[in-house]
Amino acid sequence: MANPNSCVLPIRAVIFDYGDVISLPADPAVIAWMTAQFHLTEEGFRQVYAAFRHEYDRGNLDAAGYWGNIGRAAGVELSGDEIAQLRQADVAMWSRLNEAILRWASQLRAEGLKTGVLSNMHADMVDYLRANGEWTRIFDCVTLSSVVHLAKPEPDIFNVCLRDLGVRPEEALFIDDRERNVAAAQALGIWGVAAPSPAQLRANLQAFGFCPLPSL
Repeated sequence: MANPNSCVLPIRAVIFDYGDVISLPADPAVIAWMTAQFHLTEEGFRQVYAAFRHEYDRGNLDAAGYWGNIGRAAGVELSGDEIAQLRQADVAMWSRLNEAILRWASQLRAEGLKTGVLSNMHADMVDYLRANGEWTRIFDCVTLSSVVHLAKPEPDIFNVCLRDLGVRPEEALFIDDRERNVAAAQALGIWGVAAPSPAQLRANLQAFGFCPLPSL
């Protein structure tokens, strides 16, 4: 029987990515500061920032190893103080929340849908969330990569989240800003919608036939 809260779709749970979905995009001022520390172009910094991120988010690489790898790739030797500053900046630039998305998640839960967070998130950000994450109370489960030592697009991390929500793949809708993660969810039978921006998320949900839509 179709859930009336999701129009004609048999969806019982909505799962949100954190970065660029629940959070606002990375703060450009912080990106510019980080880029300067490594004497790179912004494009070059973004490439090395991403190159080691999967293992860092998965919990296989600690913060010193992650930033040390970036420094070596850029030809820069970092001091312990510099690594500490970079760690703090990395958390700060991902800590700004999209309040419209959080209001929508609260609305979905109030209307009877389960809600979850499924995010690739390194240990520093997890620690920040545990200390400052009052907003997570509106979600039925929060699955974070460095905690479970799995990371999107690995299938098993989706299965952990589904298990914790108590729903089957076909009963869940997954929202992520990255197409490869959406495709990984869809390969497991989970409904997937890409969210390259809040406005495009709303358009994609509308085209998908899901309601209620977020008010952005």
